[in-house]
Amino acid sequence: MGEQRLLVVGVGSELGSLATALLEQHDRFAEVHGIDVHPPRRRLRRTTFHRVEHGDAAEFVRRITSLRPDVVVHLGVWEPHARLGTKEARLATGSYAKTLCEALSTLHGLSRLVVRSGIEVYGGSREGRVYDEHSPIAPTSTYGHMLAALETMVSEAAPSSATTTVLRLAPVIGAHVPSPLGRLLRLPFVPIDPTSRAKFQVVADDDAARAVMHAAINGRHEAVNVVADGPVSIAGVMRQGRRLPVPVLPFTWPVASSLTTLAGAPLPDHVRELLQHGRLARTLTHDLDYRPVHSTSDVVSRLYSWPSVVRIAPKQPRERVA
Repeated sequence: MGEQRLLVVGVGSELGSLATALLEQHDRFAEVHGIDVHPPRRRLRRTTFHRVEHGDAAEFVRRITSLRPDVVVHLGVWEPHARLGTKEARLATGSYAKTLCEALSTLHGLSRLVVRSGIEVYGGSREGRVYDEHSPIAPTSTYGHMLAALETMVSEAAPSSATTTVLRLAPVIGAHVPSPLGRLLRLPFVPIDPTSRAKFQVVADDDAARAVMHAAINGRHEAVNVVADGPVSIAGVMRQGRRLPVPVLPFTWPVASSLTTLAGAPLPDHVRELLQHGRLARTLTHDLDYRPVHSTSDVVSRLYSWPSVVRIAPKQPRERVA
């Protein structure tokens, strides 16, 4: 296959910047372009950045049409309370999805499309259920519904000639990733359901970025779960991080959410769902020839190894000596 033009939508996010840095290293891509509201969060050596606002659909379509990409990687997804509140995240994600789908109809030479989604589309893992790619889409949270809507729109709009790979990522955790789950688990106290034996999985940011890279180069026409091996329990994570579990009764979760928000870790409904019911998935599709390197336990250990934020008081002006 000859040299191609690559476009990464959502290049300004931590995952977008990390994945683009990996994709830049491949000589398959003669040109690399990125679209986002914010510039990339790391130095990219040969990526041309295009700033486009969420609501500027005409400019978004114009840019994509003029770039004529052969491969599109869509990472323009805002998880609620990662960087935006729930309402803003839903609007921004929906806006980018709609305008991307409008632009796809003009890309007759598109050969490959990679779309970020998440295992939240399956809902919570009640009774320890483990979801695979053949499990029904049945979201029970705002974020899950956002991702399910994105998948539906893309499947309807993608050119039939394009190979479309949907990456259903577990919660992405990394030192610079704005993860609501990661923020919550680093609090001195964490609300838990005392009757729950919930287990969950995550995926490291570098593993998620490598999954994006593999999909952009080798992906096939299907959905793929990307989750770290070795599920962990909420109670086990609390012991590992030496955090204080705070039992929460069903009718007091709104109070718990208010307290975690005051402590700097808002509790969106998909994270609360994970705390109560867990979220487990497995990968049946191995066409990406890729597996995450880090286990869930490894990722949690890294989470608790990061230094805490230390607030430094401003210097007081020196008093003049008479």
